[in-house]
Amino acid sequence: MSRSPLRVLAVGVTAAALLTSMQAPAQAAASACTHHLSGPQVCISTTGESGSANPGKVWTSWTNPPRERTRATVHITEPGGLTYTLTARRRDGQLVASVVPGRLMDNGKLCARYQSSSRTACVQIINRN
Repeated sequence: MSRSPLRVLAVGVTAAALLTSMQAPAQAAASACTHHLSGPQVCISTTGESGSANPGKVWTSWTNPPRERTRATVHITEPGGLTYTLTARRRDGQLVASVVPGRLMDNGKLCARYQSSSRTACVQIINRN
């Protein structure tokens, strides 16, 4: 099955809309999405200092989820292993959730995984102290 240029454009526009709809600064500190152009895509981004151990607000989204889904459980895992479980709600055709961790994180990956999705998106956290 070939990917149509329209589908590729739609995925790109969705990722751009995620960053703008989050009311984050134009350049988010760190962001990543799963790189599957066919089907749902999971993204994570932070609004704090770039790559910092204090990421500020953490946003996550599941673009193009099944149409009947109005909410989903998302697990955000910090580099030290602490996991937050949140409820994402449908917003502009995608499922979106956010959290403010409120403490410094260890070096490593900050990841988001939605239940019912096999995809995980991660950003790198670096403690500059």
